[in-house]
Amino acid sequence: MVEKNLASPDQPPEEASGEIPPINHKGDPNEMSFLEHLEELRWRILKALAAIVLFAVLAFIKIDLVVGFLTAPALNLDQPVVLQALKVSDMFMVNLISSLMTGLVLASPVVLYQIWRFVNPALGKSTRWTTIGVVLFGTSFFLAGVTFGYMIILPFSLRFFASLGGDLVENNYSIHAYLGYVTWMMLAAGLVFQLPVISLILTRIGLLTPAFLRHYRRYALVAILVLAAILTPPDPLSQVMMAVPLLLLYELSILISKIFQPAELT
Repeated sequence: MVEKNLASPDQPPEEASGEIPPINHKGDPNEMSFLEHLEELRWRILKALAAIVLFAVLAFIKIDLVVGFLTAPALNLDQPVVLQALKVSDMFMVNLISSLMTGLVLASPVVLYQIWRFVNPALGKSTRWTTIGVVLFGTSFFLAGVTFGYMIILPFSLRFFASLGGDLVENNYSIHAYLGYVTWMMLAAGLVFQLPVISLILTRIGLLTPAFLRHYRRYALVAILVLAAILTPPDPLSQVMMAVPLLLLYELSILISKIFQPAELT
């Protein structure tokens, strides 16, 4: 005996069988959900951390060269400076900080690549050469900032602090505190030099325009002076030395925003 199909002729077969297909509210099968974005972010962070740890381990193998490089600005000053280990664990912390700092600098291309791969879907389609260009662009500016902090800001700031005591006070610094100061100055300069990269990304997303940057230039000047005062010691020379590159980077950001502005916004 043949069973009759009780479903109406206009009724879809999925509803007749009692199964309701999932509804795609966004209408885009390639759209990621919030949890999928979190999962993607987690893996990007893990890959970046793995690269930092790998390069940190390699730096720890040659830790004497790394520590010697980071302590050279203090030991080559005109005023005598003595670096001391004041705690039993100081040298371990110094080696650890120095290794992580070196690992972060060496792994900066990998970190920038992971950041770009995470934000790239919001920017639309991009080619392999676009990815390579952005990573090289960001890495170059980060390394330029780190170099600027090490070669320019750090010697001037150390010379300023060492001169405050004159001939009456010996400059005996804790090597742990010194390395913390050095890494902060270098990383702060490296991050500040990422301003053009941030301008490029925000422009491609549509959150930033060259007109906006030009309109708020005077407010940016005040913010740059405040930022330079925070990142540098309380002497005018160091603040000016940090503020001038920031102003140039801001003007460069306006140019980059104009070049990479989406066509529909021009």
